Amino acid sequence: MNKKQTAQDIVQADLNSIYIGNLNTVDDDLKLPENGKYGSRFVWSTGESRFIDENGKVNRPLYGMGNRKVILRVTAVYEENTDEREFAATVLQREKEMVIVKIHQVELFVKPGNEITLPSVVVVDCEDGRRMTARVKWEEHDLKDIQENIVVKGVIAGSDKTAEAVIRCWKQEEEVPMEKIKFFPIHSVRLQKGTLYYEHQQLMLEYLLHCNDDQMLYNFRKACGLDTLDAPPMTGWDEEACKLKGHTTGHYLSGLALAWGATCDERFLKKIHYMVNELKKCQEEFAKSGKYHRGFLSAYSEEQFDLLEQFVKYPEIWAPYYTLDKIMSGLYDCYEIAGEEKAREVLELMGDWVYDRLSRLSKETLDKMWSMYIAGEYGGMLGIMVKIHRMTGREKYLLSARLFDNEKLFYPMEQKLDTLEDIHANQHIPQIIGAMEMFRTTGELKYWKIGKHFWEIVTSGHVYCMGGVGETEMFHRAESVCEYLSEKTAESCASYNMLRLTGQIFAYTADGAMMDYYDNVLRNHILASSSHKPDGGTTYFMPLGPGESKEYSTVENTCCHGTGMESRFRYMENIYSYNEKNVYVNLLIASELLGDINIRIQNLSEDTVRIFCEGDMNKALQIHIPNWVQEEFAVSVNGKTVEAKLEKGYFKVPNICRAGDEIIIKMPMRLRILGSNSQDSFVNIAYGPYILAARSKEKEYLKALALNDIHKKEEILHFEANGVEMVPLAIVDEEPYHVYFRK
Repeated sequence: MNKKQTAQDIVQADLNSIYIGNLNTVDDDLKLPENGKYGSRFVWSTGESRFIDENGKVNRPLYGMGNRKVILRVTAVYEENTDEREFAATVLQREKEMVIVKIHQVELFVKPGNEITLPSVVVVDCEDGRRMTARVKWEEHDLKDIQENIVVKGVIAGSDKTAEAVIRCWKQEEEVPMEKIKFFPIHSVRLQKGTLYYEHQQLMLEYLLHCNDDQMLYNFRKACGLDTLDAPPMTGWDEEACKLKGHTTGHYLSGLALAWGATCDERFLKKIHYMVNELKKCQEEFAKSGKYHRGFLSAYSEEQFDLLEQFVKYPEIWAPYYTLDKIMSGLYDCYEIAGEEKAREVLELMGDWVYDRLSRLSKETLDKMWSMYIAGEYGGMLGIMVKIHRMTGREKYLLSARLFDNEKLFYPMEQKLDTLEDIHANQHIPQIIGAMEMFRTTGELKYWKIGKHFWEIVTSGHVYCMGGVGETEMFHRAESVCEYLSEKTAESCASYNMLRLTGQIFAYTADGAMMDYYDNVLRNHILASSSHKPDGGTTYFMPLGPGESKEYSTVENTCCHGTGMESRFRYMENIYSYNEKNVYVNLLIASELLGDINIRIQNLSEDTVRIFCEGDMNKALQIHIPNWVQEEFAVSVNGKTVEAKLEKGYFKVPNICRAGDEIIIKMPMRLRILGSNSQDSFVNIAYGPYILAARSKEKEYLKALALNDIHKKEEILHFEANGVEMVPLAIVDEEPYHVYFRK
């Protein structure tokens, strides 16, 4: 501390620097610090000592009591000065007892002469209605050179229940889907002024330009022994005592690369060069010390990776491979988008380190590691290793990727069985993204099934009205989301990753229904998650309980703050796509496609979109008409109304577009009542594609009004109902609101 700091300043600094861990999903004892780093003494208290006592001892509620919110209060004392700070913790209820009533039979097919591996898990149905996976130990068997159908028995771990696997001789394999479209690179798309997409992107550009690069490098330099150049330490989840530090820097690298792609502003390229060069120095310094294996790069030592292999639980360690993925993905984006060659050099060495570390471990060890809650979370490691393989052509990186296969998730998804209840949403969505990267590279059908079935399961039964998923970060039972309307609904990270997964699958389907889901999440969650100031803030959760308010993550450096640095540029990713014969307009967002094909999308009015061709095209133009308007839209081409037939949600412009061609699409914007497949007593109100929020601090659910009782105001997209203002969720800032209404 500065010598001029007063005792009260020290108290405040110590309170601000407290880091306990991720308090959104507490399932084990907390380490509550007794002293601050600048000298204060801490005294802890809690109003719910039966769940968390003043020493951090956690006693989880019995199953059926529900998760419990506990307020931890700390008093900092320095000399005669005191001050307080509060932390809100959500203690997860205990797991349900598994009473198995059905074991799903395993059915596998093998070509004569080939060997097959049985899954380490089976899917079971429980007495309480859950469907989940259970570990199984199969009897000794020889699955080589099978000429006829055989049955293998196994025992469910921790029980006397018997599982059964039927191995059948080869049948004709299903057709492997082929890629139908590709997306235009981000540097060829520009957002147009006058929309929230553009405004929020500008706020993030301003924030990234003013970020302190040396602060982002602080933990890396300190870990490897380099001078930190008097940079201020990181805060929140990147605070020096935090086990996840380094993850924000990875997202920052991706954010810089995407910002460069979105603007071609040389200032971002300069920041990329500096960050990557300095990280390379850190990697070299780690190697020089002789304490670390070649290629290692992180914001902390290798100890967390050692402890994970010993199955040490969170919060003693916190997802070391998750953090590694963020760093590697950031470097990959700097190479792939911004052409930073040194990022490739650093990345290959990191890939070597991953291979050397994991290839020596048994499958049993890996399975146990990846199934560990939070500690074993590995983000998108499967996907980034596949990308390094594609980048280099080196087989060992693909072998490394396979070491991240998570059978506990992958096997039921391949079988299209929903086992998502009570599992961490964003721990698993990136794993599915990785499976799709594997499919794209190898063409193995099982990975396609894993990705497609997961997407179908989630979007059909686990999404809120605005497309977000999860409550307190967890999936719950299918078609039950209305039972979980709280201040901790719809984690932004999960929606960020669901959009990426949707784009991956859409490339093989070109199905407009997927773009309807994409547009809903982008417009009503990701766009709505952005702070209205240039502070880099993003909501962790999008509250959907009555009278709740958004909170933007800024100094906490949460996972959603990290993905938020990327999301403002990912608005552009899937607007346009193409194949040999067609150019697709997938999202009617005011923007321009630049390059050999030049198209501009403009909003002429609230319900009228203009698509203008700046140059000749040698491809047909396909325009996605969103599902909320497909029965009432009208299209004119160069002033002439045309009959608009849809195929998979797309309208094909009759003739090849030429320079100067103009397509006008009129889409009447009307108020709509949206029912819920979760609970009949709740509805949402939409205006065209926008989910409306009623600005109200009332803590009881508002009653849904008839549509003719909701009146449009002069201000665009503003409504009034019984004295309460209603606006799109993205327009709401920090004021309390309602999105779900009682019938």
